[in-house]
Amino acid sequence: MSANNQNTGISGILAANIELIQLADGMLFGEGPVWDKQHQQLIFSDTGANEHKSWSKTQGLHTYRKPSYQPNGNVLDSVGNLYTCEHETRAISITDQDDRRTILCDRFQGQRFNSPNDLEIKSDGTIWFTDPPYGLGDGTKEIDFNGVFRYVPKTQELTVVIQDLSMPNGIAFSPDETKLYVGNSAAGDRYIWVFTVNSDGTLSSGEKLCQIDNNDWGADGVDVDTNGNIYVGCGDGVHIFSPTGLLLGKILTPSAISNFAFGGEDGKTLFMTSEHALYRIELLVAGAVQRW
Repeated sequence: MSANNQNTGISGILAANIELIQLADGMLFGEGPVWDKQHQQLIFSDTGANEHKSWSKTQGLHTYRKPSYQPNGNVLDSVGNLYTCEHETRAISITDQDDRRTILCDRFQGQRFNSPNDLEIKSDGTIWFTDPPYGLGDGTKEIDFNGVFRYVPKTQELTVVIQDLSMPNGIAFSPDETKLYVGNSAAGDRYIWVFTVNSDGTLSSGEKLCQIDNNDWGADGVDVDTNGNIYVGCGDGVHIFSPTGLLLGKILTPSAISNFAFGGEDGKTLFMTSEHALYRIELLVAGAVQRW
């Protein structure tokens, strides 16, 4: 299948008539892909199946770990530890390279999180994550807002940095980490918000950067490329915006995109998860963050 290069602004990102490849199908709900550079594989969540899956050119699709406590967002740190947003435990976990899993945090001021959804690690080692109630199920909501949190592993300090968005979801830093982008995915309120990151770990100057025009899904996963362009998982594919919020174009896909990751040997392959399928497309630009 061919990807649709909708706008001329995307020409430096997506080659004309580039092929969109479906790598796998049959997931119950794909989410949280992350590229493992050392092992040349993609790790992602199948939240509905309660497992992590992996995909590689040599082995195809495999179960990576099960059970996985209804995993959602994932990220790898600089030494290959896997951080996961877990819906079942309502926690952020870390799994080291010896497959030892530890809960990092699961409460704010004594109250359990809703269902941590997506996360990012800043270069100083702090963990930033969103906490909407999408995975709460029949559990009791204990925190009376849907927040964005910052966790410092060295001191175990947890602070709320945003608590006035209706449904925070995807999260990413600008390449220089001076801006934080958060996708809000509530129906009728689907925007990418941008915040200034202060030196003390607080945020300021929050404002709506751009609106998602496909209103049946998103803004879901969020990431940036080396030029600072912002990618957003949406109902019709991946929307790509300039750092100033201009819609450059879209990568159209057969099903809604929950999340995505830059990977491959040069960081220019975009892997995209949907509810049931895993897709791949080759880009002309690499992702901004390639730690592992």
